[in-house]
Amino acid sequence: MKIKKRIVFTGGPSGGKTSVIEIAQRKYGKEIVTVPEAASVLYGGGFPRRPGPRAMKHIQRAIYFTVRELEDMSYELDDASIFLCDRGTLDSIAYWPENSKEDFLSSVGSSLEKEISRYDIVIHMRPPQNPDVYKLSGTRIEDHQAALDLDKKTEEAWRGHPKRFIIEDEPDFLLKAEKAIKIIDEEIRRR
Repeated sequence: MKIKKRIVFTGGPSGGKTSVIEIAQRKYGKEIVTVPEAASVLYGGGFPRRPGPRAMKHIQRAIYFTVRELEDMSYELDDASIFLCDRGTLDSIAYWPENSKEDFLSSVGSSLEKEISRYDIVIHMRPPQNPDVYKLSGTRIEDHQAALDLDKKTEEAWRGHPKRFIIEDEPDFLLKAEKAIKIIDEEIRRR
């Protein structure tokens, strides 16, 4: 039986997660499967972005369950050994109104241990420190300072994962991407 591993890319907005995943997909082809970011899938499909903490709880639970189903479907149906996940189940904690792991996990009927054990490796990619490099998009609505704040909250959400790599911002994005690709290379060679 093939050993399957999940590698989650996390971090604040505009850290380069999706770009690195696209680079890896081109490099490795069918050796890996990419799992899209659930928030982009939902928002791109018309899921409402309503303001306020009560609405945010509904939004983050929808994202959490969509993440799980996207990952589980790929894991079950795709014939690959490496699954690159664009954000993971614990990312919702950074957006949760009270920023409470316990409250969020209770609301989705899970535990920190259960969610951490879903992923073999966590690659945390920092957003750009230079506000001139930070980019907004159709689904990314946070300003630069909010992105930096969310990055800290995301880092805290994943604290405790035994195999977590934090990739700092670089003046040249390709240096940052090379660091992430090297982690994937090492994991592929271990199979």
